Amino acid sequence: MYTSKKIGWPRNGGPLSNRQMVQFSRTNFLISIVAIALLAPGCKKKPRDLQGLVLTAIRGTIEVTDNKNIKKALESAALYTRDAILMPGYSIKTGDDAQVDMDFSESIRLRIGEATSMRLEAAKCLKHKGYTRLQLHLDSGKVFSVGKKLSSNSRITIVTPTSVVGVRGTEFMVREENGKSVTLVREGSVEVSDEALNVIKIVEADQKAEIDSNGEIRVVAQTEEDRKEVQSLGTDIASITESGRQGIQDLIDQFEEQKILIQQTIEEQKQSDAETMQTQKDQDKDLIKNQVESDRQLLKEQIERDRASMEEMRGKIQAEASQLQETGKQDQSKIQSEGKQGIDQIKQNSPARTQDATKSELEKLKNPQ
Repeated sequence: MYTSKKIGWPRNGGPLSNRQMVQFSRTNFLISIVAIALLAPGCKKKPRDLQGLVLTAIRGTIEVTDNKNIKKALESAALYTRDAILMPGYSIKTGDDAQVDMDFSESIRLRIGEATSMRLEAAKCLKHKGYTRLQLHLDSGKVFSVGKKLSSNSRITIVTPTSVVGVRGTEFMVREENGKSVTLVREGSVEVSDEALNVIKIVEADQKAEIDSNGEIRVVAQTEEDRKEVQSLGTDIASITESGRQGIQDLIDQFEEQKILIQQTIEEQKQSDAETMQTQKDQDKDLIKNQVESDRQLLKEQIERDRASMEEMRGKIQAEASQLQETGKQDQSKIQSEGKQGIDQIKQNSPARTQDATKSELEKLKNPQ
């Protein structure tokens, strides 16, 4: 609270002098600047992206093994603590009556079913760059994933002893048991391949891909039992809470390993961008080269067509000239024939015959009857 002593308020409550007004204005200006600075978004600490998975719900008791092979049994009380963050290299196991929900980058939610053993192999996230890479190894059991559509340089991969499943945002379940992998898609589509990546098949919604130990892939329609299993495992997967999100940020700030992983992810993302740009440049060069070659080929073909057209036209002209020449010969022969016939006719009408006829007429006149 500001007193009259600090800014010179008049003790009798009268009007402020000019000097007092200036002091009052300056004080208010300074207070406004401080308030704006404190409330400005830039003054808030920028959230860090967790390079790992956050456990958001635990049913029963699960076992987590860290990358130093230290095992811990966790229950729901451990949520949003350091123990409930899975880093790359961590493994998780659930019993016959347990399951766990997890969140990655607030865009991908996972549920690990009962009697499941899974290892987190990679978790890289830079939200402001739209860069997300998540890779899980499912040794046995089942996992359900639901996520938003990811960018072109983001991917979720689930590897099993017999298959590799790759997606960019969809709803699906993978089950691994007795040397057989089954991928069931509820929404969207996924790429499924054998372990050696020799064969890749697309599995659409309401289909499933079955892969045996020999790597044979069979894509068929889901049965009603399949749909019930997917619905049961994929219902009401817990998301990270607001308080949990803040708690995770506090943990990340104290977590030196996370800082190292974040920097590694930034470098990897830069490398990925550089490779993508180089690939695009190479593709552009190839496209230009192919276009030039295509233009040359088209020009060559056009020249060949023009030549063929000219040859065809030349042939037609020669044929017409020959026909005209032949017609001229025929007309000349006809004229010659008609001329000969006319001469013969004239000969037949010679003066001797004319004289005979005249004599005959005179005789008739001399000897009238």
